[in-house]
Amino acid sequence: MLDPSQLEQRLSAGLVSIALNAQKEICVLQKLGGVPLGADDVLRLVDIAVMKAKEMHNLVETRLQEDWAGRNVEIR
Repeated sequence: MLDPSQLEQRLSAGLVSIALNAQKEICVLQKLGGVPLGADDVLRLVDIAVMKAKEMHNLVETRLQEDWAGRNVEIR
C-alpha cells in the first residue's frame, strides 16, 4: 500500500486508487478530483501499483512460511 503522509493528504486535491488481483490484473482504477492525468502518468501509477503488489505478496508469503516453520504439527 502506498498511502500519502498527512501533509501530502492535506495538500492533495485528488486521489487515485488502483486495485489488482493475484494475477496483477487491474480490477479497479479510480481517480477522484485533482488535476487531469495523461496516459503516461496513469501508466506510471499502474507500474508503481504492480511493484507494490509484488512487495506485499512477498511479505505475506514470507510471514506465512515463518509462521508455518514455527508450528509444531503432529499427525496421528
